[in-house]
Amino acid sequence: MRNARVAAFLTAAALVSLAGCRSAQVRRSDEIARFKKEMQVRTAALEVDPAVPLTMERCVEIALQNSLDYRVSKLREKLQDEQVRIAFSDFLPKPGASYAATRRSNEALLNQGGVTLETEDRNQQSFNVQAVLPILDWGSTYYAYQNAKDRRLQERLAVQRAGQTLVRDVRVAYARLASLQRQERLARVGLFAARELLRTAQSLEREGLGAHAETASVEASLAQAALQWSTIRRGVEQTRLALAQLMSFPAGTAFSIVDMAPLAPPLLAPADIPALEESALGARPELLIQDRERRIAANTVRKQFAQFLPRVDGAGSYDWLSQSGLVNPGFFRFGVLVTHSLLSGGEDIWRYRLDRKAATVEEERALLLSLAILYDVDFRVLQVYTAYDAVVTREAVVRSQQEALKQIISLYLQGFETGIDAARSLAEMYLARLQLDQVQTDYQVAWYELQAAALSEAEKPAPPSETGAVPPPLPVYQPAPSLDTLRKMLELAPPIDLRQFPELQELLNPGGNVPK
Repeated sequence: MRNARVAAFLTAAALVSLAGCRSAQVRRSDEIARFKKEMQVRTAALEVDPAVPLTMERCVEIALQNSLDYRVSKLREKLQDEQVRIAFSDFLPKPGASYAATRRSNEALLNQGGVTLETEDRNQQSFNVQAVLPILDWGSTYYAYQNAKDRRLQERLAVQRAGQTLVRDVRVAYARLASLQRQERLARVGLFAARELLRTAQSLEREGLGAHAETASVEASLAQAALQWSTIRRGVEQTRLALAQLMSFPAGTAFSIVDMAPLAPPLLAPADIPALEESALGARPELLIQDRERRIAANTVRKQFAQFLPRVDGAGSYDWLSQSGLVNPGFFRFGVLVTHSLLSGGEDIWRYRLDRKAATVEEERALLLSLAILYDVDFRVLQVYTAYDAVVTREAVVRSQQEALKQIISLYLQGFETGIDAARSLAEMYLARLQLDQVQTDYQVAWYELQAAALSEAEKPAPPSETGAVPPPLPVYQPAPSLDTLRKMLELAPPIDLRQFPELQELLNPGGNVPK
């Protein structure tokens, strides 16, 4: 009966142990359901209204709050808190307890002088409580604790840099999306002008006033304009997806942004460049992380040097035995433990030399990283100057094209120029405006990247205006491989009020209203 109870107890203990050691199973179907539920909760919490355009700063705020990538980085930072606590625990006493119940298979008999004696009981029990208190380890525990704190600070600085990079990426994606939406409208107007140019050329050819070769050239220009418009539309969709991904929006979330052109920041003065370099060298988290890495390397050298010296610990314990022959079965022990690795066969020496060389590497790496960040700032400054030069040049081209268009339209209304020349000049002018918008966006993006490189807000560009007409959401188009679908593409596209473009008024309908 007793054996049956023991067997039942052991079986129950085994089953409980097996059940407790079994980890939760991760099934892909359950993860898909969890992912969809999480995305639905996020969508409801954000309350994004497509009719209310998101400003750039609102997108930055959403990204910092909602980005899954940034959230994982912050959660990973919390792991370092536990590492610091683990390192601190080496300062504290290490207690331990043990209990044993044993049964010997035969009696412990000793033959002494022809007399048989029993030295111990066949059934024995023992209990032990002990503690080891660190007394002197020559700073080994202290340096390990300092390294754990520095690792935690490094992780926090990395999270800080991840947030700065996220802000930069959101601003760049926002600026490019707003620019592409403006360019899409300009490209569509240019396509409209190219279509009018083709109609005029075909009319002149039918009346014998134009050559077929010129009409074919106009058709090629129309095809190029259609390709450009289609490319920009695809760019709008791709950039919208990129911005939504940065904000961790669920796929297909409808939202709109303010696509008014922002105020261009003033050109950076050469005298301000050293201040930007100093700001980067003093505030970039990468350099602060490297500074902590050098401290960690130096502490590791000291910690390894401590291995050459003996370690001193205090020890105390309480022991109890069930041995029937003992007069005092319970007793305390106190003492000092002195241990030494005896250089571990030379391994401690080589590790010490290795750590010293690693510290030298980290010193040189700090110089290399400082030089890289310095050049990063200088390259960003150069990009700002390059983009500014392009803006100035394109502005001059647009002014020249506008003046030329005014002259050609004036001659056209007087009968000295053909409509085909006026339409061609109009198409060239809108192409120049589109290219101007592109370089203006490049200038804006270059400023955002310079701010992220130098961590300076002194020359922050003005945010886009929150007023103005809100563009309707763009539908998802199918590819248009030929000009046969051009008419359908134009019908599907969001409408443009051509009265916003005064250059078309006299050309298409002199003295009247320009149709939409």
